[in-house]
Amino acid sequence: MIALSEGSMKQMAELLRKGATMLSESCPECNTPLFKLQDGTLVCPMCNKPVVVVSADADTEVMAQQGSIDQTLLTKVKEIQGMLETEKDPSKINTLLETLMKLLDARERVRKLG
Repeated sequence: MIALSEGSMKQMAELLRKGATMLSESCPECNTPLFKLQDGTLVCPMCNKPVVVVSADADTEVMAQQGSIDQTLLTKVKEIQGMLETEKDPSKINTLLETLMKLLDARERVRKLG
């Protein structure tokens, strides 16, 4: 049995409210149930990071690199989101939105490679 913190349980409840699905698979690091987000991303609510499922014949080094690229892109998406929240200049907002769309497209392409 896993000992879940109150914060982890709240995170799980929030994921379910947002439409995520709890899976029968568990996190390889902490053994917490994994959740599948609506965009297809698998996440661990305890570790607070995405998880990549690797088939037995997949090249684990390539998968790890794709996960690292995806994590970097996600970090950049969050940075742009923060900038958008405070920006007032319409031309800068437009530039930020274009950058955001390119980052989201890149994340989708990385996921399709996996």
